[in-house]
Amino acid sequence: MYNFTIYKVAILNKAKEEQMLNLFNGENDLLEICNQYYNSLRENNEEYIDNQGNKRVFSISSKIDFLRTERTLITHFDSAYTGDEPEIRNGDTNALIHKVSNTELITRKLFSLCYIPKNSKYGFVVFENKVKHGVKVLFERQLQTFLKTSGYEDYRVLLSPALNYNYLSNMIEIGKLKKVRLIKYHLLHDVQMSLWDNINLFSDDQDVREWKFKNKTNNDLFKKELKNLFFLKVKRNEKILFMNKFEGDEISFEINNNGSSKTFYIKDRASMRSNIDVSKRLDFIDGEPTYLSMKITALNLIYEILDYDYLNLNEVA
Repeated sequence: MYNFTIYKVAILNKAKEEQMLNLFNGENDLLEICNQYYNSLRENNEEYIDNQGNKRVFSISSKIDFLRTERTLITHFDSAYTGDEPEIRNGDTNALIHKVSNTELITRKLFSLCYIPKNSKYGFVVFENKVKHGVKVLFERQLQTFLKTSGYEDYRVLLSPALNYNYLSNMIEIGKLKKVRLIKYHLLHDVQMSLWDNINLFSDDQDVREWKFKNKTNNDLFKKELKNLFFLKVKRNEKILFMNKFEGDEISFEINNNGSSKTFYIKDRASMRSNIDVSKRLDFIDGEPTYLSMKITALNLIYEILDYDYLNLNEVA
């Protein structure tokens, strides 16, 4: 399974105002800055120790395609970490060839495409998503460091999930509803009273009511209601009425389709993962996806986001 994760890119000034990316300080183009940043990663690996005490390395050893007229940067990031001890065996005999020690780096190449359109406050970056090789946090952190060391101290780069509403709508339509969670931001009064001796009345604890559905349960009515709510403009301070019976501050629900699960939020879109299974969109040669099909797929996903009334839906997010 091949997954792409898509993030929206913005640049904020000191007043936290979003800037036009090709002239983010009135003069410089973020696309050119990103190209310089990518080339810096070819010269110097970025390293750090994660919360588990394992070494993480982020770099580029592949070709960088800088397509100025297309406003696009394409490369493969090298993501590596220590701590695991996988065994490398012969594919025919299963004989052990090499056992990786927990001090050796396990490296994966991750396809990535960055698109910075002209005269826009938003760009997009697409990452190939592999287990244990998430690069979003480090990419954002190191790009921010590069901006600062390059003399742009007054500007902050911000990556946020870029949701493809065409994909999400289709997933709700054909997927299986597994779980619904009705969330109230504060514990109900009767719960507070029953826990009076132990509860902090000023905490941000939540009261959560959860429904789980078995595989054979027909929950199409629930799905229809949730889809309508998901594409409805619900204000953050507005209560959500569910099935004309239940009221809450937020609703999350889990949809499963073809072995892939995604959690949806009616209000808190920033908590949603923007990953998409692209396996059926890619062309393969000898079991590996072609560069051209990965490029076309990444761009098509971005165009779908831009074409699906993105600005209006973004008011809700």
